[in-house]
Amino acid sequence: MIISKINGGLGNQMFQYAIAKAISLKHKQSFKLDISAYETYSLHNGYRLNIFNIEENIACEEDIKNLIGKKSMANSILNRLGLQKNLYKEQERTIYDKGVFGNENIYLDGYWQNEKYFVDIREEILNDFATIKSNTKVVDKYLSGIMIQDSVSIHIRRGDYANHPEIGILDIGYYKNAVDYICNKVENPIFYIFSNDIRWCEENFNFIKNKIFINNTKTEIEDMILMKNCKHNIVANSSFSWWSAWLNINKDKIVIAPKEWLAINPYNYKWIPNHWMEL
Repeated sequence: MIISKINGGLGNQMFQYAIAKAISLKHKQSFKLDISAYETYSLHNGYRLNIFNIEENIACEEDIKNLIGKKSMANSILNRLGLQKNLYKEQERTIYDKGVFGNENIYLDGYWQNEKYFVDIREEILNDFATIKSNTKVVDKYLSGIMIQDSVSIHIRRGDYANHPEIGILDIGYYKNAVDYICNKVENPIFYIFSNDIRWCEENFNFIKNKIFINNTKTEIEDMILMKNCKHNIVANSSFSWWSAWLNINKDKIVIAPKEWLAINPYNYKWIPNHWMEL
């Protein structure tokens, strides 16, 4: 049995799903998702993968107990020490660990933010992360332009990042450099600006000539649909932003990402694929 612990925001959940899918295909067996963390987790909008066309098998308490034992003080200690049978904890953030594929009876606990875990099954992941519901009128309105223009998404993550000093809010200089790079590579770029603080963007992105502020979408998935359909992407230091660019199927896409993904990164962990541009 393969069970993946699902927690965090939508982008993190997508990584946790993708690695479970990859391991299940290698061993030719099904997998389940443990979403019990959201019974007490309140930092994000809860479990969100059900907006996608995923293989959704939710693990029950008995499934989890059969794999890693029942909840107890002794098992909690074993879990922290990494000694629990069938429990596989991520060792280092963003570092690919091929050993995770060695066992078909496994409970996955980590973020698994490296495309090497699932890049070989890209087509399956693209299919799974297609949305179930039809696009809204707002999305279709923007898509009518995005699909025929040299569209470039710009994602600015502010708001909640102000309370995460170890992550940090990207400097405006990063976006200026990224826009300059795109303008030197793309003939007639139109920049679509997405943010959880769009008012700040309206006040600070006057250095961009051809721009459209996305200020009337209702959900994060609407933003993701629009960003992934842009021809090119300028991403923020966000797993949500990462996925919006990774799901972009334009073979000639330019994806620009910040070299300094975290404000505090003593081990120099790297989030982005090698074929993306770092600035």
